Amino acid sequence: MQPVFLSHHPSRGVSRPARRGAFAFGLDCDRLAVMLLMVTAIIAILTFTSYGVTWDEDVHNWYGNLVLDYYLSFFTDQRSLNFQNLYNYGALFDTFAAALNRVSPIGVYETRHLLGSAFGLLGLAGCWRLGRGLGGPRTGLLALVFLLLTPNYYGQMFNNPKDIPFAVGGVWAVYYMVRILPSLPRPPWQLLIRLGLAIGLALGVRVGGLLFLCYLGLLLCLSGLWQAAAARRPVLLLGLGWTSLWRVLLPVAVIGFFVMLVFWPWAQFDPIDHPLQALAFFSHETFPFYTLYDGSFFPAADLPWDYLPSYILLALPELVLVLLAIAVAFAIHALACRWRSQSRETVLGGFLVAFAIVFPVAYAILIKAVLFDGMRHFIFVLPPIAVAAALAMDRILTMLAAVPYWRPIYAALGLYGVAHVATMLMLHPDQYVYYNAFVGGVDGAQRKFKLDYWGNSYAEAVHGLQAYLQSEYGADFEDRQFTVAVCGPPVSAAYYFPSNFRFMYRRDQAEFFIAFTKDDCDKSLPGRPVYRVERMGALLSVVLDRRDILAERRLATHPSASVVLPAATATYR
Repeated sequence: MQPVFLSHHPSRGVSRPARRGAFAFGLDCDRLAVMLLMVTAIIAILTFTSYGVTWDEDVHNWYGNLVLDYYLSFFTDQRSLNFQNLYNYGALFDTFAAALNRVSPIGVYETRHLLGSAFGLLGLAGCWRLGRGLGGPRTGLLALVFLLLTPNYYGQMFNNPKDIPFAVGGVWAVYYMVRILPSLPRPPWQLLIRLGLAIGLALGVRVGGLLFLCYLGLLLCLSGLWQAAAARRPVLLLGLGWTSLWRVLLPVAVIGFFVMLVFWPWAQFDPIDHPLQALAFFSHETFPFYTLYDGSFFPAADLPWDYLPSYILLALPELVLVLLAIAVAFAIHALACRWRSQSRETVLGGFLVAFAIVFPVAYAILIKAVLFDGMRHFIFVLPPIAVAAALAMDRILTMLAAVPYWRPIYAALGLYGVAHVATMLMLHPDQYVYYNAFVGGVDGAQRKFKLDYWGNSYAEAVHGLQAYLQSEYGADFEDRQFTVAVCGPPVSAAYYFPSNFRFMYRRDQAEFFIAFTKDDCDKSLPGRPVYRVERMGALLSVVLDRRDILAERRLATHPSASVVLPAATATYR
């Protein structure tokens, strides 16, 4: 496929030796992209067990099993139709995870994390293809690198059962929209089938995938207007509109709708009304809690307008954020000076990527959407952001080819890349708590913005508590029972409990308390810190030893009781 976005293809106006010295490998970029995906897959296989169980994974695991039982019972087991509020979601990822767990030799959540990493890799591949389709092989490679090094994508692709699969469907949907642009209004059927499957993947996770059908409808309208204006025949618009409707939009919608129904039992019982009810549910979702933003707590239903944009921008790597601003400047310059000289495919392809970034955020601000967990629900804008940054970087690299002293610039970029990769390594396996240097990194963001809001660090906290008690009791450790309470998601910690840890629902009666810093939960109970999960100076979660407090309480209640206090030991970090 030839790239659609031709205005700054690296082969224009630059001699071959200069291009080779300025990072223009041509088709070699495709090989590098494939190699990078393979290396990422190997890293994922080696590290997927490091990631903890996130807050939503427990209920999604149950939901997936209920949906699988619905099919295995030939639709007689209908417990999934009223399971909590998850019947409002498609179960595409959860059903695959449940089926895989029936045969997997590893743990339930380890299996889900391995599958999640596979979905994440599929999203990385989609970002590469989208960048390549718009700007050529080099742009595709850059888009892949930028998304891979976006910690909020990479860190969540292992254990986010909703937002990553949704983003995967979204990026492939946008890619196939770009692919059909040159052949509108009669694109090849195989491309339409793939586009329908991509949109169906998104719909099979969340009904918000209807957004991508809206993108397609808008794209068809703009393409028809462009073609009619270019032919100076306004009446042509009617024919193009009708052809686009029956030849493109309806087939894609039917395919996407079919995929959605296959993985969404509740929608099968009323294919029109139930999806609309789910859409209304998400549009007016209630969250009667406060959420942290810039050091203050705000009602989730009444947030400052800049809550979502700030969380997105601060979660981007510094280079990607700067390139995104430069991409805006390049786009404004192109529209003001030479948009008439650009092809329909070039302009509409660039517009689609920009619209996929701006519209969801602007719409959420406009309707005062209920938001929490930072930008988690908008991970699907990260792939188009990576592509926009790659388009800007590709053009900058072409310009650098004419600069005599480009080597120091490349050296500086290389050093930045090494430093950023080192940051991701230091954050592992909590990459998703990353904040860029514009807010002072994770250390500068703590107590101002959300860090570990999903309990990913609880796995390490449990292992730390276990090591602490093994050091204290030695060979007697396994013969003793310990009570542990958890702030937030119980399974995030309890899944990793050794056999002699007993979960306590009454926090104040537990000997140990594991708490993350979300909503200052680590300050909700007194206790002696014996293990701290920290990353780059920021506290993510803490283990509090409350045995002295419980002993004092028992002594106050029964003064005659004999109490033996545990010996003080060193704090593990």
